[in-house]
Amino acid sequence: MIRKAIGLLFLFMGTSCGRNHASVLSISEMKPVMWDMLNADNWNFQVSVLDTTSKNKKNNIILYNKIFKQYDITREQFYNSYKYYELHPELMKTLVDSVEAYGLREKAILDLPKTMNKLKK
Repeated sequence: MIRKAIGLLFLFMGTSCGRNHASVLSISEMKPVMWDMLNADNWNFQVSVLDTTSKNKKNNIILYNKIFKQYDITREQFYNSYKYYELHPELMKTLVDSVEAYGLREKAILDLPKTMNKLKK
């Protein structure tokens, strides 16, 4: 499911031309950025289902720009890096697997208080 979402996310996001291997973000740098972008897309989709007047594309651009700023990267750095990983399927698989594992850990952290409360009962 997450793999399909990642594929769809970047299918619509476009690509960038130049690729400088020195400026490629590492998997550990890309992983949280991609996770946050997937969450932004998910939030935006949910908003669009509830509010048909929302401007999905504009909201995504705003959210993506906030994510880039949060991680102190440029849009070009991200897209160049993504394009690099697209051209190297073995690295892309590692990246996608890493994003999936990262997401499971993040979910487990969020669910921890609920689990602890159940154990106390």
